Amino acid sequence: MWRIVMKQFKMTVLDWSVLALVIVGAINWGLVGVGYFVDSAANWNLVNIALGSIPELEFLVYALVGLAGIYGVYFATRISGVRIDETDEMTERVTPK
Repeated sequence: MWRIVMKQFKMTVLDWSVLALVIVGAINWGLVGVGYFVDSAANWNLVNIALGSIPELEFLVYALVGLAGIYGVYFATRISGVRIDETDEMTERVTPK
């Protein structure tokens, strides 16, 4: 039997921003990978498509996504406050009277 104990956890604006950047980065790289197998000449990089005319801004987004990934490691340690305790199944059974 598993028992899940959660402690109170509040996300800050920075946490939400980092989560959004990591999701955008993951979707973007997923599209780049799928796009290569569909048509290796196709450009499915959404950041490049949206900001390709401004290379400095495009690479700023890449840098922010990279920093968000690094912060994500710290964030993951913060949300790891979920503790799963394994209890002995023998103690959970009701003994007959």
